[in-house]
Amino acid sequence: MMMDTTMEIALMPAPWLILTMILLLPTTLAALAPAAAEEKIQQLLEKSVHRNRHVHLGLLLVHSDKLGIHWKYAVGEAEDVDARYHIASIGKIFTSTLVSQLVEEGKLGFDTPIATILPEPMLDALFVYQGTDHRDMVLVRHLLNHTSGAADWFEGQPKDGPSFLEQALAEPRRTWTSDDVLEFVRKRLKAVAPPGVKFHYSDTGYHLLGKLIEQVTGDLLHAVLHERIFDPLDMRASQMWLYSEPADADAPGMLPIWMGEVEVSSHKWVKADWAGGGVVTSAEDLLKYMQALVNHELVGKGTLAAWQDWARFGYGMDYGYGILQLNFHKFSPFLSKDLKVWGNWGSISTFMFYNRKHDVYMIGAFNQSKYIRRTVVFLMRVMQAIERITR
Repeated sequence: MMMDTTMEIALMPAPWLILTMILLLPTTLAALAPAAAEEKIQQLLEKSVHRNRHVHLGLLLVHSDKLGIHWKYAVGEAEDVDARYHIASIGKIFTSTLVSQLVEEGKLGFDTPIATILPEPMLDALFVYQGTDHRDMVLVRHLLNHTSGAADWFEGQPKDGPSFLEQALAEPRRTWTSDDVLEFVRKRLKAVAPPGVKFHYSDTGYHLLGKLIEQVTGDLLHAVLHERIFDPLDMRASQMWLYSEPADADAPGMLPIWMGEVEVSSHKWVKADWAGGGVVTSAEDLLKYMQALVNHELVGKGTLAAWQDWARFGYGMDYGYGILQLNFHKFSPFLSKDLKVWGNWGSISTFMFYNRKHDVYMIGAFNQSKYIRRTVVFLMRVMQAIERITR
């Protein structure tokens, strides 16, 4: 969730593509010593924060065992490199992990109809398209890669009245639960297609996955998250915001979240993120998670391959089971196909990506919804610098 705008970058217009290519022209491709690459990346982060009036902070962790680097930077309001922040829709990858673990345990399958697990009333009116209720056709995998046809409770626009986001910003002290937002969808929104027909980014689908996890395990989602991921990986700075507490009692508070001109960190409606992206954590904890995922410590190799059931998110972007792949070469012909990355992001410009060629992880945040397009260019420039270390 968190302003996932079906990501305004997903329909990246031609002028923006041209600008991206210009910014990434191969003007200097000489090899860089690791120290020079580190300095270049640090300067890039500082410029990203200081040259945009909307951006108040920048966090970045770049790690590669292959290259022997572990660089951390904090700029602006993020004075501590180990600061904790709301990761927004990066959290969907955790939900996908929990679902996949249950699949590996034989408790459900990616092709299991969700109507065989979730209570019938929970699905009422969520999958009615052109007068036909398609609830019985919705499979687990449809929810995972946003092809279920369900409307997006966070950004879906009702025919009359305010969207959830508009209503939430007008009532910052109102608390919304996962049940509240599902009811909002039933009453105010309509399905956009039958299951399996088209990609439509839907936080509603991930809320249903959260409900599915609770139904199968018999436990609350945040408790399952701690038991199966946070605790085994010693992610002591991690929690589900407003549902649980981090294992580290001395963990710092959450960094500010900006949605344009509005700072929303204290807004109670943020609790509604839940299974769609309600995790607060640190870059180091996310590195522990992503390394465990890449090394098949959380789900098996075959399961991770199954996650690559790609649906086209937008130009140069594909969405699998809780993961997003950015094909940088589509945005700039000067970048090789080897520099593509996978992981996930949130549209408040949080990111967690991995590149296999250089075994490099890029994790961080700008915490500003208006910076999501620039974040893509930022990540490409970081990868350019990494590529030059090995030339």
